[in-house]
Amino acid sequence: SNMINEYGLKSGSKVLQIGCDKGFLLHDFLLQDIEIEIAGLEVSDYAIEQSLEPTRPYIQKGSFTRFPFEDKTFDLVICVGPVYSLILGDAIKCLKEIERVKSGASFISLASYESEEDFWLFRDWTVLGSTMLKEDEWKEVLQHAGYTGDYKFNSAKSLNLIREKTVK
Repeated sequence: SNMINEYGLKSGSKVLQIGCDKGFLLHDFLLQDIEIEIAGLEVSDYAIEQSLEPTRPYIQKGSFTRFPFEDKTFDLVICVGPVYSLILGDAIKCLKEIERVKSGASFISLASYESEEDFWLFRDWTVLGSTMLKEDEWKEVLQHAGYTGDYKFNSAKSLNLIREKTVK
């Protein structure tokens, strides 16, 4: 997978996904030619119960603000979605936890907007988004939390969200 190359993962590398849902991305790591140790953290009992069978033993229920893992355990921590699903104070706790448990790299996604219209398009689209900030505001939050990993902004523009024009 691209992440294996991007982050220089090799046999024995440890990958954690925060908010792993039903384990699809973790499953992709299991299917690789190299043996990667996977772990998933999920808040939803339903997602864990419905997770892919090969990944289920590696997924545990837990909080996105306090991870049940030792410091510097993972070569890569992936968190696509959960940071911005939390209120700001908890988002900062989550970022600090990602920093704590990683010995290598991390990748997260964040909800951002540039205009009021973008804000409402994304707000209407997202089910769980709680913290939506402008990109420069997120950068301040990342700095405040001491986050040093990679990040990607999701916005109405990046998701190609448009407001349907209603014909009268």
